Amino acid sequence: MSPQEIKQLKLNRIYKALLSLLADYPLSDITVSTLCRNAGVSRTYYYRNYKSMQEIIARHQEMAIKSYLRILPHAARMDFAQLMTAYFQLMQRQSTETALLINAGLTNTLIKTFRTVYLFLLEQKIINPSNKRQRNQYFASFIAGAVISIQIQWISGGMKETPAEMGKILNNIF
Repeated sequence: MSPQEIKQLKLNRIYKALLSLLADYPLSDITVSTLCRNAGVSRTYYYRNYKSMQEIIARHQEMAIKSYLRILPHAARMDFAQLMTAYFQLMQRQSTETALLINAGLTNTLIKTFRTVYLFLLEQKIINPSNKRQRNQYFASFIAGAVISIQIQWISGGMKETPAEMGKILNNIF
């Protein structure tokens, strides 16, 4: 197993352990020792790689979104509707864990993660901004907050619209 694969495996284990603990305890009650014991990793590993439990969530979410986007059949560039459709497809698959994170009060972590991925996609020219405004760092924050807010409403409402419909809805809004 390559070092990168080991790193991803450990991230998955610590993330899954954190989700499992969040199902039963508030984040403030989860200790690093308990998390590491449940994940089967050392505390040294935790402190060497993460500054907070929110960072574990952010890194795992970023990895999941980027991995998902890499396997999609698409041209080198995506328009906003395609990006949102792909994002909501992934979020539909991860709706249980996303609801858990929302209920644990970690919405801001989801917003920061979306912003990071959005900026990465712009930088890599995977999405093609239609105007200068969409390249602005504050627009990235604005869109991240808006998309996560809509995602929360969509999940809370039972995900009645398909991911493709959500892609169209968000494309029309933005």
